[in-house]
Amino acid sequence: MLKAAELWAEARRAGRPTADPNALDGDVILAAQAILVANEGNEVVIATTNVGHLSQFVDAREWRLI
Repeated sequence: MLKAAELWAEARRAGRPTADPNALDGDVILAAQAILVANEGNEVVIATTNVGHLSQFVDAREWRLI
């Protein structure tokens, strides 16, 4: 959750929020988990229909294209 909060703050500072200003949303929580797993040496790709928000933080691809 600390990493998610960090991503949330970075996105807002950059003017690219992924949710309502008062929400710590699922996109940053999922991205934070992916980053932590990648930092352990794993290759991580998030399969999603929400590439726009998630790709700000991690490798995210349209699930139909993977």
